[in-house]
Amino acid sequence: MNKVFKLFNNLDVGAVASYHGYKVFKGDFLAHVALTRNCLPSSKYIINLCENRYHFLVAFAACVSLGKISLFPNSKVSKEINELSESYPDSHTIDDADIVDLCAKHNGFKGRVTENFDIDAQQIVAILFTSGTTGKAKKNPKTWGQLNESSIRVGKRLWPEGLTEKCIIATVPPQHMFGFETSIIYPLTLGVMVHDGHPFYPLDIQQAALEISESKIIITTPLHLKACISLLTGWSNIDSIISATSPLTKEVASKAEYIMSTNIFEIYGCSESGAIATRQTSRQNKWELLKDYSIETSEGTTLLKATGYDTLIEISDQIKIISSKFFYLLGRGEDLVKIGGKRGSLSGLTCKLMQINGVDDGVFFVPKEDTDHRVRLAVLVVSSTLNKEQIIELLAQQIDRVFLPRPIKVVDHLPYNKLGKLPLNDLIEMIHND
Repeated sequence: MNKVFKLFNNLDVGAVASYHGYKVFKGDFLAHVALTRNCLPSSKYIINLCENRYHFLVAFAACVSLGKISLFPNSKVSKEINELSESYPDSHTIDDADIVDLCAKHNGFKGRVTENFDIDAQQIVAILFTSGTTGKAKKNPKTWGQLNESSIRVGKRLWPEGLTEKCIIATVPPQHMFGFETSIIYPLTLGVMVHDGHPFYPLDIQQAALEISESKIIITTPLHLKACISLLTGWSNIDSIISATSPLTKEVASKAEYIMSTNIFEIYGCSESGAIATRQTSRQNKWELLKDYSIETSEGTTLLKATGYDTLIEISDQIKIISSKFFYLLGRGEDLVKIGGKRGSLSGLTCKLMQINGVDDGVFFVPKEDTDHRVRLAVLVVSSTLNKEQIIELLAQQIDRVFLPRPIKVVDHLPYNKLGKLPLNDLIEMIHND
């Protein structure tokens, strides 16, 4: 017999969201879901493009209640949406305009009792897609049980006393696995309130925080966090900060904890499994697996056993197992390169680049080449004081000459996406553009 859940896991929930500055409570939220259920098309798949996080939350919950599967593209460009629609013919696209009028009927449903609904643990509720930063995007279907089990374990790890009187403010989009788990699934399974906005700049985050009297949990990326610590004042009542999508340095974590008077945790995970492990970066380098999770290595491959998944999940990153609970993250599999019989790490080489005085930002990567199958490294560098020749000369003092990049280009900025990642195709396009 399959396990059955309800939204909010029967928790005593206060406000579900802060929507346009007003609190939406459980009864009103379920009323919005009921209204949305009646307006959704008969399509099996729904492509959720809502920018407002509360609209996204309502639309997603309505789809779950009807057994529909939400599709989350990793980009909202027309080409990708069209390709997704072609891949899933029985699909329909919804956006904020489809939800806003329903939510405007808030007052008309005040006090109305609306039933919660059952969700089978095996019900597929969403299909997410890998970012495609290093290759072709891959689909990752998620059941309600998988998402719920993971969120409960993270909640008990990071907030053992519960999440009442706390509010999530997220800079990451809800269509991405990290943003989806933390800002959509957590409110529906852990009973935490969520802010409806999508703040991007540090001042936007501070403004969103000022709108909320509750203690704030900020969901963000290392890129955003690095920008936030440029604001030395204005941070208050921050419960905690959760970072993911790329490695966070101990230096940035420690500085941010001091400036923002809070604790900063990293979540390690992937689209295939969601959250896997956590750590407080300022205090330790090792990662602690979530409860009941385990990893093993077999013939150079790392395999994860996660609650809710019937099969082992292959982890693409290089991991060093410390014990049954802890491991070190050594880097991504494609991060390792071999040139002239010598092995190197792209992230390690990038760290050496960043240590050069005068380099503001930069990245090593392997451009796609079809000529002689030789591995060649390329570098993009942000610097206002150094030219290409000077950077090469300074790099030669720190790394083996076989890893010196060809080509190298000085640019005004790196092509970060909204998640703080550097898609390989964008790096290649930038290195080749004049």
